[in-house]
Amino acid sequence: MLATSPSSIDEFKRQTQLKLAGIRCPDHQQAPRVLFRGGTLRDVTIQMSGCCGKLIALANRAIAER
Repeated sequence: MLATSPSSIDEFKRQTQLKLAGIRCPDHQQAPRVLFRGGTLRDVTIQMSGCCGKLIALANRAIAER
């Protein structure tokens, strides 16, 4: 079970990656690419890219809903 609030940057990254596990574009079978920047929870940013807008929408939904 996932913790509701991550206590470290590493836990935040792990939880985000778990949320995206298995997310694939239904058209291109590609996974989203995620880049984390920042060393603390306070200043972390996520840059996500993918093959198309449909994949990005699926990935954003997965991050928000789970």
